[in-house]
This record gives sequence, structure tokens and C-alpha cells, in this order.
Amino acid sequence: MPDPTPEVGLTDEQLGAVVAKSVKEALEPLAASQKGISETLSRLTKPEDKPAEYDVKALGKYPYGRKARALAMAVLENGTHDPDAAAHAIKRSWASSIAEPTLAWLKHAKSLTVGSSASAGNMIFPAYDPEWIELLRNNTLVRAYSRVVPMPNGSTTRRKQTGAGTATYTGESGPITDSNQTTSLVSLSYKKLTAATVVSNDLIRFAGGGEADRFVQDDLLRVTALREDRAFLVGNPPADAGSPQGIRYQTLAGNIAATAGTSLANWQTDLTGMISSVQSKNVMANPSDSAFIMSPSTFWAIFALTTTTGDWVFGPGLAQNPPRILGFPVLTSTQLEVSNSFIGASSGLCFFVHWPSMEIHDSMSRTVEVFRGGAYRDSSGTIQSGISNDETVITCISEHDFLQVYPAAAAIRTGLAT
Repeated sequence: MPDPTPEVGLTDEQLGAVVAKSVKEALEPLAASQKGISETLSRLTKPEDKPAEYDVKALGKYPYGRKARALAMAVLENGTHDPDAAAHAIKRSWASSIAEPTLAWLKHAKSLTVGSSASAGNMIFPAYDPEWIELLRNNTLVRAYSRVVPMPNGSTTRRKQTGAGTATYTGESGPITDSNQTTSLVSLSYKKLTAATVVSNDLIRFAGGGEADRFVQDDLLRVTALREDRAFLVGNPPADAGSPQGIRYQTLAGNIAATAGTSLANWQTDLTGMISSVQSKNVMANPSDSAFIMSPSTFWAIFALTTTTGDWVFGPGLAQNPPRILGFPVLTSTQLEVSNSFIGASSGLCFFVHWPSMEIHDSMSRTVEVFRGGAYRDSSGTIQSGISNDETVITCISEHDFLQVYPAAAAIRTGLAT
């Protein structure tokens, strides 16, 4: 670095020029260094050229499914998600019409980076929790409390006594009055409940661990359980085609009445009247074998009833486990909510039921069967081939009938708003 010390005898202008030159020469190495740093930062921060866009329409109507299948082929090939492995398997196994656009996508995907949501998202799949958030459904209860009777031949006939003999007091030598008993027959025959789902074999293969078919089977078991419970409660053939006749329509007409109202006095009349109408007809219902059935909305409407001084009337009993009214257990069923189309607004029902008189006659318990390549009738009524479509048909079938042994073994209040 030059010596910046000025010579003696220089003018101000000459001295300024000497100092400026010395400063410039001193800063030149620093300026060169800054320029190099600037160029390096520019290269690091300069956006790279984007890869050519890929038209996902070439992958067909369901591009995400095609991509998932492509990566599944890689897993089948060597247990990885390597695009080269997927391409090798696809070339060997797929028809050219779907293989070529898929191979083009794989080639495109190889040039993409993980940080690009539009591109890397095609290759990186989210991890899924093995648990499901279950669908909220109505609850079932009739089968859990009724007597279940096997009916292996699909039908049965039960004998029923409809009239009794008579007994009279007579004098010492008076004649004995004769009398006859009367009988009738009650016939039962199976009602067939069915459900089916058609599943793509690709879905079954690629879902892994049998999850797809288990998911379908569990759902079909639940929907058939709900449908039979509804039939046992309110089934009304022939309007409800093919259904068993439920408690609502097997109950003695004299034991069915419109609700008296929603006041405390009205509910006291309704609840005591339901018990009385069953017991007074010689069905000896007691708290160990009988119960009320109502919707949750009705339950809480009754719970909220108070005296004029604000004291709970039925609340203490309903707060027990199990809840009780007048000593009898209370069961709640969302099948009886007025929001259900088969119940309807202001058509709510409250039941009092003697359970030993309720019988389910099973000729075939709910059975799930799987038909790989099975034929089926689609929603338009056309017969489809599961073999041609590479599909599996999963069915759930049960056969049963329902008998209320005594029509007087239940009492019902109708027209509830909840």
C-alpha cells in the first residue's frame, strides 16, 4: 500500500488528490471481494428454470388414482416408490394406451424436487392414521332384549290358545256344565334382509392388509342391524314392503293412544296409563322384564319436568344407571327421533314393552359373503359381470320374522313432538 503521508509544501488541491488516490487504492481489494460475494449470492438465489409442465389430463379421468397405481406397481416390483421400478413394472404389465401417458408422467416426476407442492405432492403421499372417524348412526336395541328363536326351515307355525273352559259351582247332585277350549295358529315366515357393495379388485389389492373389504363388511353389518331394528319397532307391511311387522303394528289397538300433552300432569297420565294398560290385561310386566323405549329428545323433555316449586319429578330416577321412571328401566333409541323420515314431525313414539313377549325368529343370522368376479344387477337394473369389470361383490344377508306373542304386551303413545 502506498505511503499516504503528503509531501511538505503541497497545496490543498494537490493534497486532496494524493489522499483520494491513496484511499481508492486501499479499497480496491475490498471492492473486488464484495463483488465476488455478490455474484455468489446471485447464483445461489437465482430461481432455477422450471421443468416443463405436465398435462395431468393425459392420465385419464382419475389422475390421482393412476398415480397411486403407478407407485403401487413400484412397491410390487421391489418394495419402494422408485419411479424407475414403477416404469419397469408398467411396461411389462399395462396396456400401451394407459402405460405410455403414465410413463411420461413418471419421467416428468423424476425431475421434480420435494419442495414443490405442485410436483413433489404427486410423489409424496401423506401417512394415514389406521383409525377411522366413525359415521354417526342410530343405535339398535330390540335384538339385545328380545328372545331369539331359531327358525331353520324358514317358516314355522305356533299353536295359540284363544279361549278357556269355564268353571262353576254346583249343588251336591247338580250336573257339571261342560265347556270347550278354543285355539288358533300363528304363522311365521322369513323376511329376507339384504345389502351389497361392489368393490374394485384394484382397491382390494392396493388398499393393503384387507382394509377395503373389512371396511365394507363392517358397514354392511351395521346398516343391516339398523334396518332390522327399525322393522322390529315400526315395520308396517305391505307399506314397508317385505318387512316384518313391528311392535307398533302388532300392539293391541286399545293400548295405543295419542299423547295427552307435554305438561307434568299429561306425562304422569301417559306413563302410568301405559303401564296400567299392559298389566290390566294380564301381562304381568314388572321392572325386571319390562321397559320404556323413547327417543333421547323425549327422555330429556321428561327429565326437565318440575313441580311448581322447581323440584325435579322424574329427574332423580332418570339420573340413575340405568335410568328409571316409576321403577321401570328407560331405554333410548335414536330410531324414534322425529327427524327420521320413517317417524316424521310430530309423530314421535314412546313404547312400554314386556320383553319376554317379544320374539325374533331367525332362519339365517346375518352372514357376510364375498364373491370375487360375481355378477350383480346395477342401479339401472343391468346385469354386470364382475369378471369382466374386475370387481368383487360383498353381500350381507339375514332372514327372520318378528312375533309379539301377546298384542297386549306393549303400550304406545303417539304424536310426540320430540
